[in-house]
Amino acid sequence: MTSIVRNNLLTREEYTPYCGEVRCTAGMPRTTGDGEQFRCRCGWRSSFPANFIAVYKATWPQLRAALATN
Repeated sequence: MTSIVRNNLLTREEYTPYCGEVRCTAGMPRTTGDGEQFRCRCGWRSSFPANFIAVYKATWPQLRAALATN
């Protein structure tokens, strides 16, 4: 079963998850991508499996190209 966050990452362009740190000192904002995972200003970093990140990185260029041809 795919999580809501993973589904959103693969279906909502420019979506980023919220910080996952229980005691986030930055107020639990949306994270930013660091090229491999997602990171918060508080120092928290996501830990998605490498195979999911590979699919995520490959998905958006393919979807943009498909939309451009329609």
